[in-house]
Amino acid sequence: MSVFSLTLHPTYYKKGFFNVTVDFDRFVRSQEGNVFLRLGSGGPQIQGRIDRRANRNGTARIIGGAKLRDWFQKHYRPMDVVAVDLSSPEIIILHTQTDQ
Repeated sequence: MSVFSLTLHPTYYKKGFFNVTVDFDRFVRSQEGNVFLRLGSGGPQIQGRIDRRANRNGTARIIGGAKLRDWFQKHYRPMDVVAVDLSSPEIIILHTQTDQ
């Protein structure tokens, strides 16, 4: 299954990015570059970016910037768990607690 549970660490919460765990990295395309982030199953879609150089082990960092940060802060608290659906190489879906 390509949905993983992301613990929303304070840095993710404050900065608007997250790292994909090693176990789920295979579901993120290997090329760096733009990717769409859907914020909630029926929510808005924003432009994000896949960065594979930020982590020493080469796993993906998904950067959504201020829009992702604001969405995290509206729907979650630090250390909450976010379901992240990586089933599409072009769209990453982050679910709200009501989606789950």
